[in-house]
Amino acid sequence: MNETFSTFATLRRMTVVSMGALLVFLCSCMQGPADPGSTFHQGLQRDAWSTLSAYNTALLAHREKTRTEVPPAYWDQGIHQLHPVKVYTHRGNLVVVQSVTEGAEHGKYIDLPVTSFHPVSAWFSHKHAVDGFVFRPACGTGVFNYTRTAAPVYSK
Repeated sequence: MNETFSTFATLRRMTVVSMGALLVFLCSCMQGPADPGSTFHQGLQRDAWSTLSAYNTALLAHREKTRTEVPPAYWDQGIHQLHPVKVYTHRGNLVVVQSVTEGAEHGKYIDLPVTSFHPVSAWFSHKHAVDGFVFRPACGTGVFNYTRTAAPVYSK
């Protein structure tokens, strides 16, 4: 009986050690905003992060009341250069609307590595549409051209 218990305990220890090693490996592979060597510190992802940080700080300080749109006062210089019609968040990422034609939005969708949602872009990306968004690659890491035809209606 002790032999069975010892085998079980050994397997359990090996499993715990393996899971710990896997967790350490996965955490060491992640690059977030604090990593100066990552592409995050270049381009529109950095500008989107600065924009959202400034806006979230204003929300926490109760200088802003709603989360619907990010006012121009909080836009970083790189966001201003896109000449947006409006800017808002979607699942933690930043959406820069550059035009609205016939009810469809067009612009840049900036994927932030700290969020859990990351867009999918492919030849048949309309099959991967999320909340009305269809994504196409754009220049820059984590930047997508998008078209949003209709936002979903959520029932209460």
